[in-house]
Parts: sequence; structure tokens; C-alpha cells
Amino acid sequence: MDSARTELKDNVEKLRNAKKVAAAPTASERDAADLKILEQEVQAQRLQMKREAGKDPNEACVTAKPGEPAERVLDRKLDAALKESFPGSDPVSFVQAAPVKPEDEQLTSVKGGTNKG
Repeated sequence: MDSARTELKDNVEKLRNAKKVAAAPTASERDAADLKILEQEVQAQRLQMKREAGKDPNEACVTAKPGEPAERVLDRKLDAALKESFPGSDPVSFVQAAPVKPEDEQLTSVKGGTNKG
């Protein structure tokens, strides 16, 4: 948490400097774009810190209860993933990518990857 605070503090300082640069008469469109990106990054870091401060450490671990139907477990996992990713524009996912199989390593789309699980 301390490293997150330090990073946020540094980005707030960068944001302050970017505002000065963007407000200057000689500011370019890139300066304005950099300012916008920094504003979004600082806002995202503040939201992340706020979420983590009130987060239950046991909440992320969704396991099947004895006798619970697989469909119900899947629903609970999706609910937890949705809650974890909100607000966001990416689709909800709790599934990890499968490791690359040895026979798939020759495929052109896999040659660059080194994911061997």
C-alpha cells in the first residue's frame, strides 16, 4: 500500500506540472493529451486505492461448497469477477489462459509466446 501511495503522490506532482505546461500559451496538442492521460491515471489510482482499502481479502476466493451445483458456483464466480472489475469496459472473466501445448508451438500465432504453464 505504501508503494501505491508513493506512486500516486508522484503522479499527482506530475499532474500539477502537466497542468502548468498545458496552460502555457506555447502548449501543444500533445501537452493537452498528456495532461488528459495523467488526469485519468491519477483518478484510476485513487479509485483503486479506495477499493483496496475497503476490500475483504476472502471475497476474491470463490470455492464450491459441498453439494453446491456447478452452475451456482459459476454464477458466484461471475458475480465476484464483475464486482472486482467494475467499473470497466472489459468483459468479465475469471478464466486463466491455457498453457501452450507442445504440438501448438509450431503454429505461427504461437511461435512468439513462451506460455508453457
